Amino acid sequence: MAALCLTVNAGNPPLEALLAVEHVKGDVSISVEEGKENLLRVSETVAFTDVNSILRYLARIATTSGLYGTNLMEHTEIDHWLEFSATKLSSCDRLTSAINELNHCLSLRTYLVGNSLTLADLCVWATLKGT
Repeated sequence: MAALCLTVNAGNPPLEALLAVEHVKGDVSISVEEGKENLLRVSETVAFTDVNSILRYLARIATTSGLYGTNLMEHTEIDHWLEFSATKLSSCDRLTSAINELNHCLSLRTYLVGNSLTLADLCVWATLKGT
């Protein structure tokens, strides 16, 4: 596989994608450069601009990272938390209820999905950091 290139907008960097790059760089050849938009170029004809698509692609090609979970149920749970971050946690109107839901979910565990760090944790943390 050719080296991937993640282009980030310095004014609005995708923190969760940068965190994912750090976790997969042992498995995936990837460079990061500054540009006008957030973009992961996969090939001459394929590029991802949506942060969640970038995250999913990086986690899926770095099979040993475990960032996308280990089974179909965990994949689905991770997808839920990515959507949760993009909608409920990013909305000022829903922030209080989203924080309450997050606190309830984490009351008896360390990680959002499974027993190790996943995209869910990276994405929720990055969204909270940016809020």
